[in-house]
Amino acid sequence: MTSVTAQRSSQIHEELERLTQENDALRRQLRHAQSLATVGTVTGMIVHEFNNILTPIINYAHLAASGDAEMVKKAITRAAEGGQRAVDICKALLGLLHEDAAEPLTLPLAELVQQSLLATGRNLAKDGITLTVDVAADLTVRARPSELKQVLVNLLLNARAAVRTKGMGGSVMITGSRQAGGVRISIEDSGIGIAPELLELIWEPLFTTKTGQDGQERGSGLGLPLCREIVGAMDGKITVESVQGQGATFHVWLPE
Repeated sequence: MTSVTAQRSSQIHEELERLTQENDALRRQLRHAQSLATVGTVTGMIVHEFNNILTPIINYAHLAASGDAEMVKKAITRAAEGGQRAVDICKALLGLLHEDAAEPLTLPLAELVQQSLLATGRNLAKDGITLTVDVAADLTVRARPSELKQVLVNLLLNARAAVRTKGMGGSVMITGSRQAGGVRISIEDSGIGIAPELLELIWEPLFTTKTGQDGQERGSGLGLPLCREIVGAMDGKITVESVQGQGATFHVWLPE
């Protein structure tokens, strides 16, 4: 009887281990799928941005074809600047899809923020939004880079949508600081804010405040739950505070 019990216990243990591995694999697949969804979300903005990059290059090239030395110089300079901008955006997007190592790395936060801004595909100033970044150059964070960038891109896209829904103008601020044995990253916007009764619901899968009305893109309801999942997997925390009609601030805390 004891032998049978031990055998059954071993089988249960093996089954639990198998299910745990399958669950972990499904979580990784979900994160990758959300990365693809995030890239899909910004595709329209990227196409618009690439059009803004290429149109001046083409116009200057036509002018340069006249043989004017000054126009040739301008065309080459503009082509180099535009080409570099396009390359930087593509690198940032590919960074979202990169498979991270299992262990977090120590990385400069300012660089991660800059890459995340590029990956959104569009300069906030073009939407009349004032961007402020207050992150010290020497501030580092322990994180898996593509996963943290995915969190930041999602939060930045949400902030942009919230400000645009409220109307032209507005602001987004990104700050980073050492706090309570870790690093806190805050993304604050002056948008429509979140109703008090929704502050907990926004973390629920498939719940979204982006209904597709008033010119908004309909949300999937997976962005914020996945952000919480990613940050939690790095032993961090993500929280939000908001005043309806005045904006919202999301805080991401990661241990050092």
